[in-house]
Amino acid sequence: MKKKIALIAAALFVFASVEAFSFGIGVRGNYGYGYGGGASLLLSPNPDVHFGLNWYIGKELHLGLTGDYWFKSDLTSVGSGSLDFYVGAGLYGWMILSDDPNIGIGLRLPIGLDLNFDICDVFLEMAPQLGIGLLPSLWIGGDWFNAAIGFRFWV
Repeated sequence: MKKKIALIAAALFVFASVEAFSFGIGVRGNYGYGYGGGASLLLSPNPDVHFGLNWYIGKELHLGLTGDYWFKSDLTSVGSGSLDFYVGAGLYGWMILSDDPNIGIGLRLPIGLDLNFDICDVFLEMAPQLGIGLLPSLWIGGDWFNAAIGFRFWV
């Protein structure tokens, strides 16, 4: 009997915890200086942490991952939502598949506006980036800049 009560209590705790946290999924359109236009699939375990799976198709296929933490500040209310300003700290990695492959990692500084509602948000961002190439040789630099517009649904 005690095991059944413990299982029921654990199940109620799990369901209550799931309801307390949000999970976001969305897309964004990107333009990256140095590699052109592309798109991203976004996954956000909560409103402050955001991950992206990015791809750019130009002369070569460019794949990337981003992970950002947003520090938000409310600007104003908009209907039932809010307009927020954010500055973030992030990391990214890339892999360019071509005749001359290239792999690297770097730092990002996302800055943007987020129009946030209960079930979705829409954002506009720019992110200066500094990278370190790892393969085929080690190098530091790149004058990279990323701009994006995107939306996310919260479940």
